[in-house]
Amino acid sequence: MKDTYDLPNEDEFDENQPHDSEKQESDAQELDFLARLKRLSDDAQEEAEGRQGAFAFSPEEAQDEPFGAEFAGDQHNQKESYDLNYAIRRLLMQGLPRGEENKDLRQMVYDEKNLLLRDGVDRPAGGGTIGADSRQAKPSLARAAYVKTQAWADRAGSAYDIFLEYYDLNKQMRFR
Repeated sequence: MKDTYDLPNEDEFDENQPHDSEKQESDAQELDFLARLKRLSDDAQEEAEGRQGAFAFSPEEAQDEPFGAEFAGDQHNQKESYDLNYAIRRLLMQGLPRGEENKDLRQMVYDEKNLLLRDGVDRPAGGGTIGADSRQAKPSLARAAYVKTQAWADRAGSAYDIFLEYYDLNKQMRFR
């Protein structure tokens, strides 16, 4: 009879790791969600009479350094966070398709942006108080979101494009 046994690897019994079937189901749900978002974005792009507004940006206004030295670091700066949040909001309002038929599409983009700016705090499924405010985001997160949003607005991207930009940032920050 054998007196010693090989101990299983820690990963084999890790309760926090999803089982293969759970991971496959999660991946399938994510792909379904992204496919639905892409379809909504494409439909809105085809049916759009135009964007919600034109964003006039002249090269003379461009700066090499969008933020001065006073914004260095990730210290809480309410004014900077507030200003960046509303700059992002304005760009999204101008670039996303209008109309009641595109409300779900816009909400998906806003939810993804807010997940990033609220430091990973997701919107409650049934509504209610969230307990986090995207206007008071960490400056580094707000700057990253602003840079992605500005680049999206400059190239007149689709709603799907900006959603994926925010989605990738959330993945990098491990909020997703």
